[in-house]
Parts: sequence; C-alpha cells; structure tokens
Amino acid sequence: HIQLQTTFGLLPFQNQAHDWILTCKARGIPCSDDFSLTSTLGEPVKIRAWNIAGLPSDSFSIDNGIIISNARRWPLMIDPQGQANKWVKNMEKANSLHVIKLSDSEFVRTLENCVQFGTPVLLENVGEELDPILEPLLLKQTFKQSGSICIRLGDSTIEYAPDFRFYITTKLRNPHYLPETSVKVTLLNFMITPEGMQDQLLGIVVARERPDLEEEKQALILQGAENKRQLKEIEDKILEVLSSSEGNILEDETAIKILSSSKALANEISEKQAVAEETENKIDATRMGYRPIAVHSSILFFSIADLANIEPMYQYSLTWFINLFVMSIDNSEKSDVLQTRLKILKDHFTYSLYVNICRSLFEKDKLLFSFCLNVNLLKHEKKINEAEWKFLLTGGIGLDNPYSNPCPWLPQKSWDEICRLDELPAFKSIRKEFMRLKEGWKLVYDSLEPHHEAFPEGWQEKMSEFQRMLVIRCLRPDKIIPMVQEFIIGNLGRIFIEPPPFDLSKAFGDSHCCAPLIFVLSPGADPMAALLKFADDQACVCACA
Repeated sequence: HIQLQTTFGLLPFQNQAHDWILTCKARGIPCSDDFSLTSTLGEPVKIRAWNIAGLPSDSFSIDNGIIISNARRWPLMIDPQGQANKWVKNMEKANSLHVIKLSDSEFVRTLENCVQFGTPVLLENVGEELDPILEPLLLKQTFKQSGSICIRLGDSTIEYAPDFRFYITTKLRNPHYLPETSVKVTLLNFMITPEGMQDQLLGIVVARERPDLEEEKQALILQGAENKRQLKEIEDKILEVLSSSEGNILEDETAIKILSSSKALANEISEKQAVAEETENKIDATRMGYRPIAVHSSILFFSIADLANIEPMYQYSLTWFINLFVMSIDNSEKSDVLQTRLKILKDHFTYSLYVNICRSLFEKDKLLFSFCLNVNLLKHEKKINEAEWKFLLTGGIGLDNPYSNPCPWLPQKSWDEICRLDELPAFKSIRKEFMRLKEGWKLVYDSLEPHHEAFPEGWQEKMSEFQRMLVIRCLRPDKIIPMVQEFIIGNLGRIFIEPPPFDLSKAFGDSHCCAPLIFVLSPGADPMAALLKFADDQACVCACA
C-alpha cells in the first residue's frame, strides 16, 4: 500500500484496491466493501490534532499522516508546496523540533544531539542524493553497548533514544530517487491534490462567508472525536473486566455494576453522537453550497502550476495563492443571494489572479496563460475534449501518410494534419469530405480571414468554436492567434486579452517585508528613474502623514 498509494497517488491505489476486493469476494474471502486506511488505522482524535497543526483534511493527506505514524522507516516527503514542512513544524513544535539542512556546517552535531536526547529532527530541502552519513540512521542500525542502545554516526558512537523521530522533505516537484535510496525511507507524495485543494479552499471561503457554520462544524468535530475516545475507553474497560473476572461473572457484583454503568454511558454517548452526526450532515449540506467557487479556484491553482512547464521561473507558492483568494473574498462585492455571491467571487478572483500573474510573465506568454486558463475551465465543464486539446497543441502524431494530397494548392503538412484530424471522433470522414468539397475548402484557405469564413456544407453547423480552431490550425496556422483571442473574449471577456500596464504603486501595496519586489530586466530596460520617483512620492506621503 505504501509503495503504491504514496508514490503514484490515490486513484491508482483505489482502482487496485477495488480489483483486490472483487478477487477476494470471488474466492469467498471475507472483506470490507470499501478499504480505507482512516477507518482501519486512523484515530479521530489524533487526525483532528494533525488537521489543527496544518495537515490538509483530504483523505490522501490523512492517509500520508497515518503512514508516517505507523511506518517502520523514516519518511521522505515530496513537498513542493511546503505543506508537509508546515505540518511537521507545528506538530513537533512542543517537542523542541530541530530544523536542519544538509548545507548547514553543524548539521551532523545537531543530529547527534537530537539522537541522544530523543528530540525530533526535520531535514528539509534535500536533493536527489542523501548524505552517506545518514545511512545508519535511515537503516536504524542500532546495537547494544554496555546495556544501552547505541548507533554509529560517522566516527562517533552515540546513545540512541527511543523517542527520536526523523523527518525529511524535498521541494523538488518530480525527484528521481535511486532504488537504493527509496528502500531506506518511506517515500511519500505530499504534492497537493485537486481534492485536497478544494477542501482547503472550501474551508477558507466558508470560514470567511459563514464563520458561524465553520465554528459549529469544528466544535462538532471535537465533540465527535471526544465521544469516540470515551467509547473506546468504555470498550477497553469492559474487556479488562471480562478478562480479569474469575469464576461466574454473574456472581461478581462489582463486575456487573461496572458493566451496567458502562452500558448506560455508552448508550448515552451513542445517542449524542447520532444527534451530532445529523447536525453535521445539515451543516455539510449548507457548506456544499460554496463548493463551486472552491472547485473553480482549484482549477485556477493547477493552471498556474502548469506555467512552470513553459518557463521554470513561473512558480507560485500555495501560501501566496491562498492569500490572494482571501483578499478576493474580503474585497469583492457582497450579496445575500448565494448564487449571485458565487458569481461575483468567481469573476473577481479570476481577474485578480490574472492581473497578478501577468505582472510576472514575459509579454509573449500572457495570451498563452489566458488561453490555458480558459481551456482548463472548459475542460472541467466537459466542453473541451482532451484528445482535441492535444491535437491543437501537437497537430497529431503519425508516421507516413498513405493518402495522397488531392489539392495542389494545399501544403503537404496541412494535408497530413487533416488526415490525422480524421482519427478524432468529431471529425470522422473529414478527409473524404475534404476531397469532395475541396472548392469550398479552397475559399476558406484563400480568405483573408479564414477563421470568419463559413465552412462548406454541414461542417459549419456541426463544429464548436474550439473544433473550428483545429481545422484552421491545419489549413491556416497563421490565423490561430486572432482566433485564440476571439475565443478568450467569447468565454472570459476582453479584459483577459488586454493585460493592464505595470503599476508600481499597486505592486508595492501587495508586497511586504517578507515578500520583496524583484525586477527581471530585459536588455536596455532601466526602472531606476521610476523607482526613485516612486520613493520620493512615498516619502512625501509619509511626511504629510
């Protein structure tokens, strides 16, 4: 389970677990209908404490937490968004956690002290290779010497405290660890999942919009965890009485009293728990009304995360994104009608994110960002097919084309792409129809504005605006940019193809002492004069104040 779920993600594991359940049932082996680590190994009180310490509340993250607390090997967490780092620091804060890096000059001495005194250690920002000095620690190569458990670190032999805990995190998005490293640690993927992101954003928006609901929800979670803890204590007490009783238990008056009082208390707690769960379901139903904005904002987050594939410099932290989300909730227009409020929030946050991201993009990438944002939102609504999107990006992938080009005016590359387009379900028979309607297609090809030209016969009606883009990509790729611009205007609005000019005062307002402004300059650019003028203006404002 650890190898499959934590490394490859939740979905492959769920599919595999479903297959295992079917196999077990086919062979008559008793098993649960749904396997869940939370129900098998999870402790509600402990999980609640983890969530308070910053562990996301989605099932994938909770499973990771359960694995860390039960695994024999020390965890190595893939953590590009810093969620695991934050959680470990908060969780172990009361235990005097020591945070070290491999680049620290004293990291071995710090590690030795922590191993001796049983203090937890977080080794952060590791690369794809770990220092060989860590090997005895990772393999837990302990031995007894003079009656004490010891371990050898480098040239030193030190006592090994049983309370010692060791955590390792890396900020690499897609690290490649050698097998000899992977077998020494519990490799965990803490990259945020869409479900985890939605849960976080839903909690934030409900806490801001309906703080009464969120407080009640948190109180019910605490009450539920406490009820389950008491029930477990009662069960343990009953088992203890039964195991320690001698002879006929019906003649043991003390045991009967304990069992009777335990039963009464258990019934009372079960009734409370049933009422609490019913109330929690009602609260959840109301909270779910805000899910559309959480889903929408989650799509926006993963759209900006993909920008790193275009340019490695385009990387944005989860904390920055959440702060921007909270600012949109606070600064957008209010409404008592939920659907109206959700529409206002959606529009305000989408544009606010667009403006902030455009500040850090090269001019050539701004239209591409708007287009990716638009496509990802439409893909979620099932309005864009994944295969068609890939065709727009690549032009299809194929070997030699067996069909000869019927049109002397059509470039061979365009004909090859049309033949590959014929493989998509929505474009079946376009190759044969193209040969039959070549005069009509020639009008489109020769037009000054082919993206506005009507396609011959039924092809005009049967295609969506996005599907028309695929045909124009084959025939006249030079007109894709104006077509993309019109596509964005039709879906998101004109403001998403007209990025606002850089405003130094607004950028300064969004910065603070821990988030400075960094200017990436192209050759010949010199913002020094504008900076000095802005500094003078700020000095005047301060003097007046």
